[in-house]
This record gives sequence, C-alpha cells and structure tokens, in this order.
Amino acid sequence: MYLVLVLCVGTALSMTVPLLDDIEPRVGESCGYDSCTQAEAGVLNVHIVPHTHDDVGWLKTVDQYYYGSRNNIQKAGVQYILDSVVKELWQDPKRRFIYVETAFFWKWWTRQSDDVRHKVHVLVRQGRLQMVGGAWSMNDEAASHYHSTIDQFTWGLSKLNETFGACGRPRVGWQIDPFGHSREFASLLAAMGYDGLFLGRIDYQDKRARLKVKNMEMVWRGDDDLGKPSDIFTGVLYNTYSPPPGFCFDVLCDDEPIIDDPDSPIFNVDQRIDKFLDYVTEQGKQYRTNNVLVTMGGDFTYQDAAMWYKNLDKLIQYTNLKAAKDGLDVKLFYSTPDCYLKAVKDAYPSLPTKQDDFFPYASDPTAYWTGYFTSRPTTKYFEREGNNFLQMVKQLQVLTQLQDHNKFVLDELKSAMGVMQHHDAITGTEKQHVAHDYERILDEAIEDASIIAKQAFNKVTQGDALKPPLLTYERCRLNESSCHVSENKKSFVVTVYNPLAWKVTEPIRVPVVEGDYAVFAPNGEEITSQVIDIPEFVRNIPTRQSKATHEVVFLAYLMPLGIKSYYISNKDAKTKRDATYKNTNKRDSDYYINLNDYWKNIQNKPYIDIKNLEDGQLNIDVNANNDTEKIPDLVNLKNNNDDLKRGKVSEELDLEVLKDKNEAISEDILQLEKIIREAKRNMEKVVRVNPRDNVSKKLNYPSLNDEEMRMLSDDPMVVSTFDDMFIENEHIKLRLDNATGQITQMIQQNSSLNLAIRMYYWTACYGDNTNTSQRSSGAYIFRPNVSTPFELKILDTQLKKGPIVSEIRITTSGNASSVLRLYSGLNFLEHDFVIGPISVDDNIGKEYVVRYESNILNNGIFYTDSNGRQMLKRKLNERPQWNLTLEEPIAGNYYPVTNKITIEDTESRLSVLTDRSQGGTSLVEGNIELMLHRRLLHDDAFGVGEALNEEANGVGLVVRGRHRVLNTNPDNTNELIAERKKVLELHYSPIIFLSDAENLEYRDWLALRNMYSGVKNSLPTGLHLLTLEPWSGSTLLLRFENYLDKSANSTIDIDLGRMFKGLKVVSFKETTLAANQFLSDHSKWSWKTDDEFSESFNKGYGFFDNVTKAKDDAEVVMDDGLKIKIKAKQIRTFIVVYEYLANVSGT
Repeated sequence: MYLVLVLCVGTALSMTVPLLDDIEPRVGESCGYDSCTQAEAGVLNVHIVPHTHDDVGWLKTVDQYYYGSRNNIQKAGVQYILDSVVKELWQDPKRRFIYVETAFFWKWWTRQSDDVRHKVHVLVRQGRLQMVGGAWSMNDEAASHYHSTIDQFTWGLSKLNETFGACGRPRVGWQIDPFGHSREFASLLAAMGYDGLFLGRIDYQDKRARLKVKNMEMVWRGDDDLGKPSDIFTGVLYNTYSPPPGFCFDVLCDDEPIIDDPDSPIFNVDQRIDKFLDYVTEQGKQYRTNNVLVTMGGDFTYQDAAMWYKNLDKLIQYTNLKAAKDGLDVKLFYSTPDCYLKAVKDAYPSLPTKQDDFFPYASDPTAYWTGYFTSRPTTKYFEREGNNFLQMVKQLQVLTQLQDHNKFVLDELKSAMGVMQHHDAITGTEKQHVAHDYERILDEAIEDASIIAKQAFNKVTQGDALKPPLLTYERCRLNESSCHVSENKKSFVVTVYNPLAWKVTEPIRVPVVEGDYAVFAPNGEEITSQVIDIPEFVRNIPTRQSKATHEVVFLAYLMPLGIKSYYISNKDAKTKRDATYKNTNKRDSDYYINLNDYWKNIQNKPYIDIKNLEDGQLNIDVNANNDTEKIPDLVNLKNNNDDLKRGKVSEELDLEVLKDKNEAISEDILQLEKIIREAKRNMEKVVRVNPRDNVSKKLNYPSLNDEEMRMLSDDPMVVSTFDDMFIENEHIKLRLDNATGQITQMIQQNSSLNLAIRMYYWTACYGDNTNTSQRSSGAYIFRPNVSTPFELKILDTQLKKGPIVSEIRITTSGNASSVLRLYSGLNFLEHDFVIGPISVDDNIGKEYVVRYESNILNNGIFYTDSNGRQMLKRKLNERPQWNLTLEEPIAGNYYPVTNKITIEDTESRLSVLTDRSQGGTSLVEGNIELMLHRRLLHDDAFGVGEALNEEANGVGLVVRGRHRVLNTNPDNTNELIAERKKVLELHYSPIIFLSDAENLEYRDWLALRNMYSGVKNSLPTGLHLLTLEPWSGSTLLLRFENYLDKSANSTIDIDLGRMFKGLKVVSFKETTLAANQFLSDHSKWSWKTDDEFSESFNKGYGFFDNVTKAKDDAEVVMDDGLKIKIKAKQIRTFIVVYEYLANVSGT
C-alpha cells in the first residue's frame, strides 16, 4: 500500500516532460560559453560569481534543509533560495547565478508550476542560470568509491540532460567544500567531459606556496596510464568559496550594504569600492592571467536574493564608473565559473602540472582533516552495501526482463546513494540525528528496491515473475551474525547473487542455533559445510537481538552475474543414535587399520554424537571440525610438572559401559572400541607432555578432542610445543606463539613473512579550540595527545579448525576482538574485528587502530588507493610538491584508504583490503596502520557542534568489520592482477537472501531452477563490467573497465554480440563517462604547461631529477562492429540498443 501511494505521488510530481522548444535556444539566445561576457585585454577582469553552497544534509537533514525546518539549528531553507533567485534573475538579464546540488534542485523543480518552469527554461537557455558540478550532491573525495561517484554523477546529470538539454550540461566541476581532493576524482571528471575543476580547500602550506609563485591554477593529470585524456584544468579559489571580507550581502551576514544616497550621513560608496579594489588587485597578483574569480555566496545564502543583487548591482556599477573616471585597468561583471574558465583559456597561459593529489588537508598546523577518513564506520559500511545492492537490482532488472514499473524504486535507490556521496554524509561529519536520517533514507530505498530482486529470483526459479512466490527473500543482519529466518526455521534456502561478471568463490556464513545441518547445492548434492560457534564477543554486541549461537559455513561457487540457491536443513530431528556427517563422500571400506585412518576420515565431520546407556545421557563429542584449543593462563602452568599419568586410559576401563543394551550398537561405538583397545596397547609409545604444553590437550576420557585422538595413534607423535601452533589451508600457514597468543608468521609456498596483528588506541586531544594549540580531536580532525599508541593486551586466544574454515580468535582488553580466518582453497587471510563499546569512563576520547606488523623494509614508503582505483605512493613526513613542516606527525601522515593500502620491499608486498573506507598510514617501518573506530567527547569546532560520540542501546557503538590480508611477490605481475581482482571481489561482495523453507519440501525446491548466469562466459582477466542498467526505451547503459596497468598486452577485446544470455545487442553509441554527451560531440581542451609530465608519478616520486617523461599514447584501437577494445585503465561507456531473444526462463 505504501509503495503504491508513493508511486502515485511520484508520478504527480514529475508529470510534465519538457518540450524540445523549451530546451533548444531560440534566435538571439545563447548558453554555455557563448553566453559569456567577453573579457578585455589589458585590464583586470573581475568575474563576480553569485552562488550558494547547499549541503545535502549536515547540521540538518535533507528535508529540514529543503523546507527550512529546525531553524534553531541553522537558518536555512533551500526552497526559498531557488524561489528568490529565479525571481531576481528574471528581473535583469545581466545577472547570473550558478547552482550545484541536483538533489535539491530536482526536489524543487518537481514542485513548480508550469509558469515557473518556463521561466527557468528561459534562464538556462540564456546562460543566466548555469548548472555546475551537476551531480546529485557535492561528492566527497576521500571515502567515496569511484563507482558510487560515477553513478551519482550519472544520475544527477541525467536529470539535467532530460530537462534542459545541452544548455543544462555542466562544463566545470565545483568541489569547493570537500576536505581534500583525490587524483582519481580528477580523472573521472576528465572522462566525463568536464573542461575544468575548481577547488575550495587545499592544505594551508600548499596554498601559501602556490600563492607565492602563481601556481593556484594548474593542469592536473588524473591517471598516468591514461595520460593526456585524463588531464583537467584545476583552479584553486582564492578565498575558499566565501565573499571578500566585508562583502557578504546576505540575511545571514552582518556586513554593511553599499549605501549610495549622497545625502545620507552613512553614504559609503567610495569607501566600499576602494576596499573592494584593494582586495581584487591583491588577488590578481596571485594568478597568471588578467582574470580573477570572486565568489559571492556561502552556505545556504540567497534565501533573500534581492539583498545580494541590489548590492552587487551597485558594486559593479560604481566600481566600473570609478575605473572609467580614474583610468583604472579593472572591469567588473556578472559571470560564472564556465565563463571565467573560458577567459583563462583564451588568455592561454602556461600552467604548472600536478600528478599527485591534495591529501591530507590541513587548515592550520594542528588541524589535519584525517579523522573523517574513519568517522562513523558503520555508516561507511552501509553505504558500500547500498552500492552493491544498487548494482544487483540494476543488473537483474535488465537480465531477467522485468517490467518498467520498477523504475521508480530503482530511481529511489539511485537518489539515496547520491545523497550518501555528499561530503558530509559518507564522511561521518554530520550531526547524529542527520546520520540516522541518512541511514533511514538508504534503508528504505534498499527495502523498496528489493522488490526487483524478489521478482527476479521468482522469475528465474519458476519461469514467471507473476506466479505466486514460493519463497520470501529476506535481508538479514549478517554483519552481526543474526537472521530471524535461519535461526528459527529447521529448513531454509540461501540465495546468493554475484554482481561481478566472472566466477567467484565466496565463503557463506549463516547464523543458526546449535545443531547438525546439511547444505544442498542446486544439483541436489550435499556439499561440505561446517557448523562453528559464533564468538562470544559477537554474540554480546548490544544491538544484536538473536538466538543464533552458531553459523553454518560453506563455500559458494558462483557464476558470473549469477544467482545460486542452497537448501539447508537441520538434521537434529533424527535420533541421537544416528551419527550424522557433513561430507557426503563415503569410504570404500568400513574397516580402519588404525586410529590414524579413522582420524583422517572424521576430519571433515562436524561432530559425532554418541548416546550412552548410563544415567544422564552422557554425550561424547568428537569435535573434529571445530576443535577449540584455548590457551591457558601461563601463571597456572608455570609450576605444572604433571606427567602423562593424569591422562592415562585405565586398564580396568570396561568398554561395555558404552553399549546400550536395549538398542543396536552404532558403528561409531564399535570403532571407538577398536580405537581404545589399540590405544591401550600403544600408550607407552606416546611422548610425555612438556610442562609448557596446553593442559587442555591431555587425555581425559570421555571428553576426547582431536588432539587427544591424535595422541592415541599407533605411531609416536610429538605433542605441539607451546610456541608452535598454527592454522593453515592449501595456500597459507599462520603460525601462532602460544606464549603471547599472537600470530608470528604468514607462510606461503614461496615466501615467509613475519607478521603480527595488534590492536592499539590513540587518546584524543581535548581543548577549547580557541587557538591551534587547543584543538580537539573531532569528527573532522584527528589529533592524538600521545606520540605512541596504547597497545591492547591479549586476554584470550582460541583456535578453531575445520574443513571449511580455521580460525584464531583473539580477545584483547578494551573491548576489542579479532578472528583471523583461513578458508579452504582461498589464498588470503581474513581479519574479522569487533570494536566497542569504547570506554570513555575516564573522560578521554579514543581512536582504535590495528597494526599489521611485518619485517618488510619499506623505508617509510607506502601506497594507498585513490577512491578504490589507482594506487598512489606516499612518503612518511613528505609531500611531493612543497617542503612540509609537520607539527602533527601522526595525523599528518594519515591518508584515505577506500579499498587497499600496501607496503613492499624487494621480497614481499603486504596489502590489506578494507570492507569500507578508513584512514591508514605506515608510521613504523614494516607496519600498516588502519583506524577502525573513533569515540570522542569533544567537538573540533569546525561546525558540527557535537562530539563524535556514537551510541546504540545506551552504550558506545560497536563496529564489526573485516580486512583481507595478502602477501605477494612485488615482481610478479600475475599476482598483482590477482590482487586487484580480489579488491573488486571484496568491494562487490555477493548479496545474500534467506527464505523460510519449512513449507517447501526438498524435492520441490530441487525441481526449481536454482542456478542462473546472465552471461555466456566470464569476462577475461582485467575486464570488469562496471555498469549494466536500464536506460530509456529499448536501450541500456553499459560500462566496461580495464583494471590492468598499461603494458604491451593490456588492451582487452570483448564481443558485445556474444556476451549476454537472453538479450541481443543490436547497436551502440559511445558516450562520455557520465552518459550525458556522446563522445563524438565532445572536444577536449588542451593547455600549455611549464614542464612535461613524468611517465609515472609513483616511479618518479623521490627521483624527480631523473625521471622518464611521459609520451603520448601511440596505440590506436579500432572497434570492429560489436567487438570493442578497452585499453589499460580505461572505462568506456555505451548506450546500447538491444532486444530480448527469449524469456529468462528459457535462457
């Protein structure tokens, strides 16, 4: 009912489709660069740019900002801004205004009358109202992933394109408020066809150095492999984005108006004009052309636009009169960033170059804006889940041929994800109630869009989306190991979707109550699985409301763009007498030659439950898969010299006690009889236990564990020494030092790396923020008050071993815990961490970090990704383009990590992949440090007005996350490619749904179509299907990304005609990256530079006197019909005409 209502409202709000006559300029009208006032040679051209900066949520929610609610927090109402500006622009054709945030503009536009819309069309066609930026929100550049950035630009620009055509197409990026700027973002804007980019905030030392040598404008190369196509003009604004001091003519400001009544005693024209001329003259000295851009606006300004334009009209009029009268070489006029850029281009200056980025950003010596790289980590994780969900529903809408009426819920999710990219949303720099509202918006959008997934799954399984569904596909809180379906039902179905266009092996963990479970693949085969208990520190998460105590773990082998379902049933309904096994592989013989053979056979069985005849039903659990080896307290072992006699099997033990006189004897009882008799004959062969060995391993019948079973073997076997324990799989062996409870080595086939994983916390600075020395750590700012973090001591370590996963569980002080996992067949180490509640009982804020401590000699050099794509070289205590003075050596060396951070030497490369954006660094040789969680008690005085003190259920917020750790050969190209593939596989993790199957018989489930792939074959290595989404009519949007580095054979071919199942690509036309302009219509600007670019920034950084210069790409690739070629690091975007070949049920 809610969905129907929303659909009706949405239709009513956007019922008017613009006519071509509204969009196309009429005779005498011009937009874009053709609408610009011509700059004059020989004079200082002062471009007056009226603008407003409207945060899509920050101190107030999106709706509170739009409607002007809660003005006691901040006086801001976006609807009044747009109403007022349109009215004032209409009155005078000389006036100009720019608008940035499409989310707000669209909300306003859909509520306007036809008369207002007509006026806006005229203003846009005449270049008086210009759109800049144009994304749904002003994108953050540290925490946002490149895919989410592309999507939110595509969404915002599509609205402008549909409504205003070419005149509404933004030509410049306007990133005036984000807290640092990424290289990848520059590359993306260049690929979208933007001619320039304007920045507000750069590091105060960087800005000071640039002002001295007129380097405030530059040519920024976005990607070395892409070369010249990734170049973009980049200008740093003189005064961030504020008006000159004293010239804010807004209801929010207290500056004096321009009073031009000569009879008034407060007449001030001459005084005001002189002051303004002094300002722009000084500004003009810092730039290379005779043009300066003066921003006239600020946060939520122009709610009364008449105040601005009345005073700006006077400022322009009287300044130009004075210039004419006094012979001053200055000219003021209304302008826009587009027109300023055109004037600079016409002047054709030689500009400096840039190949790195603008991170980290500092606004003063103690204010490093590096805390927000981690702030609100659960919000950052939720955003990533939202992106995965969006890709899934876009893909399924196309692949399973669903109805067009799903467009509304799909658009709702696009909008929600666009809001989340805002530089006060994903950053975690908003007020707490705003953070909750962001999460509400995204959660509702995901829930509404899940109807697409449910329709698709139903259509695939039954062949008809309109058939009554046999299963309800539910989202579960798997991040806290809870699911109301699996923990309450004896049988259920797990449906997994893989959004990547290649095969993926993914560990699946399903929360359940304790029991014996069978997992069946789509072909009906029972597959190997493992039941493992949920760690206590996970079960104790305060927000967790679940009765699940265990997880069923299995490996899902997923097809590209594939759906796969698994049937899971609890077999505990069977009698206890029956031993149940997870592995369906049967032995050829029922006879065991000795205990070792028996042991090998039960390795893949979760447990054997044996019924005892005697009182009390004593269970002997041979816990083969989940053996828990708890490290004892060393103090209790210090003087322990007991020998093996405490664990001897009594000669007088009567085996008959194990037999149930009234029931048949189980095969397992008989086998244990044989085992124990063998053991009694061979006890003298067993080596005595070292006093330092784990006492929990000593034989103490009847509680046999797997180590004890090993000790009973007929061959002598040395018991593991206290510092020689490990978990391992086919690729990695992880060694554990029992004396400390810490891992020590990561051993692989061709390498061994000393590795420890330790938790620490930084204590936060607290001050009143009245001066730089009193700066507090806050939502934006990371400022520890110590030079060395406090280590969290290990309290307990446990080992769990099984056929699917083996784990080391480490509990530390300070409410921080880790699970280190190795999955069967997978060559990475997974670190699952739980942080919180962080205690602040001592009134000290804390910032928790993990350090991966290795013996790699990285010489202070590390690499972080740029928005999840290219990697950038970092050097401790350095910046590439200016001499750094560092008063905050910890915070000043932190960088954003979207997906990966790496250190390396000649022997090893250690990489940590993250499941969300975090701050990272390498402060100590051989270490990688990542910040996981922050809980602070004081604000940093940059506007939020609240401490970053997140709580849930009345206590500090608990964060659960995961890293994947890789140790590879730095000289092995194939391993580097595989590493990049793993980055994508973690970012685009499969999406899991659970369904109650208690009313669906196994045989009926088996008759369904439980496996599906949308493509004929996996894409070749190096190629990623970035976008598959419905576009308009019978077209869809396709993007392919080549994630390989540039090399002789890095160009990849793909035949679109042979790719998809069930649909045929008829034709396509390539567009710019954001799909708002055909590539053939785009003409890229070129610029003159002071020097040449280096071939590779990463190789050249630190060797600037001897670098290889970049060469223009000589490779020319030509498509052949539907066969396209994609060069290294290139993303190509196509609007594709297609037709369906058959119903999805027949593909």
